[in-house]
Amino acid sequence: MAITDKYIDTLTKPALFFVALLICTPFVNTSKAAREDHYDQLPDLGSTAANYLSDHDAGLLGAAFIRQSRYRMPYIYDPELVQYVNDLGDSLLKHSTDADKDYHFYLIDNDVINAFAVPGGHIALHKAILVKSETESELASVVGHEISHVTQQHIARKIEGSRFDSIIALGALLAAAAAGGGEAAQAAFGLSQATIIDRQLRYSRSYEAEADSLGIRLMSKAGYNPAAMPVFFKRLLDENRINESSAPEFMRSHPLTINRIAESSERVKLYPVVEDRDESHFKLMQAKAMAGYAENPSLIRDMYRSKIKLGDNSIATRYGYALALSENNEFDLARQEFKPLLHEYPENVTIALSNANNELEDKNIDKGLDLLEILFTQERAKGNHLIDIYYANSLVLTDRNEEAIPIVRSAIANEKSEPYLHILLSRAYYETGDRMRSYQSRAEYHYLQGNYEFALRQIKMALDLSDSAYETARLNARAVDIVEEIRELEKL
Repeated sequence: MAITDKYIDTLTKPALFFVALLICTPFVNTSKAAREDHYDQLPDLGSTAANYLSDHDAGLLGAAFIRQSRYRMPYIYDPELVQYVNDLGDSLLKHSTDADKDYHFYLIDNDVINAFAVPGGHIALHKAILVKSETESELASVVGHEISHVTQQHIARKIEGSRFDSIIALGALLAAAAAGGGEAAQAAFGLSQATIIDRQLRYSRSYEAEADSLGIRLMSKAGYNPAAMPVFFKRLLDENRINESSAPEFMRSHPLTINRIAESSERVKLYPVVEDRDESHFKLMQAKAMAGYAENPSLIRDMYRSKIKLGDNSIATRYGYALALSENNEFDLARQEFKPLLHEYPENVTIALSNANNELEDKNIDKGLDLLEILFTQERAKGNHLIDIYYANSLVLTDRNEEAIPIVRSAIANEKSEPYLHILLSRAYYETGDRMRSYQSRAEYHYLQGNYEFALRQIKMALDLSDSAYETARLNARAVDIVEEIRELEKL
């Protein structure tokens, strides 16, 4: 079946409107309440909610939702930070009732404290959650809480309880949840949706207690300190009292109360005491998020410089200072800070990557590439796709596209839902003159960004250049898959 404009035309206005509403949400999936855990006896909050959204429908809804939110929100695509939040999330997930399911964890470049989850096992954290956590266990407490909202089907229960009459109302709820409600949501959907948003956005006390309880249990089983949850939430509550004019978005959708914090504080006493963890990697990732994504790198530079003057010579503080110098275009000073760090921590990949990037940013292209090539050669046998992506990116940016293509293709085979990899591959193909594969890769990028119409047009452009029956069949099949997926979404 050949693709023509009629396939693009199948994106009817209702379907496009539905997709446009999917901009983010809190929470759904399937599982059982963990009553068997002797540490924590939970009430049975089960219902027929699972019948409202099947696993298949939840997967479709969640994936479409993430694709649309990528188009509108500043997702962080740094491979190391993305890998870190996924590793942390997986360490908790494997102790949950959804351990056999495929979850994805994301970071969004936003300085407002918020976190949300969507159907199909997608959990997003604003950068502020990582930056403002004082320990890795505090960060894990938010992730564990969000995982528990998903496993306990809270979004499905809210949908069922509200008796939605239309998919438009559902879309408004999902988008409002990610926007944090209030003015942002009303501006996005109009005052006519305000009542729906106000009624549905907040989690009930029973849902929050259930998510707290299960989140604490996940933390304990994964080796984190459960006591970090009430500590972190209390700090958020205290900060809100100091600045009552603007409550964090997380507190709007996850209402915090003294009683709730007290309950979780008592609950954690039932769990074994956790020994101190090695938090060096967490601190490095926190520094990378803070310095690497600062609106004003000079302020972060000055903050780290002050810490060092006060005697803080930890690896994370020194690394954060070096990275902030680099981000502030003080490359030579950054080089002076990276040098002793590399000497003291020769096996630390985070420091080595940032040092190489500092050379590239300072236009020392050959030196930067040499440093990355050494890392790539050392790590490739271990299947470290993190190094692959950094190296391939630098190869493309320096017109060594033929070398980059097989590396990027290998990385995509490992993580095909990462949009950045597809646009990187598209550029590499384009520069080598392979326009057909460039359009094909660009189609996948736009599909993952939620721009279905443009993805289909890119496939059509690839088809016009295809001289292989096999490639033509593959391209047509992909177009049909996208159209069918949109039709399924329209039926939800």
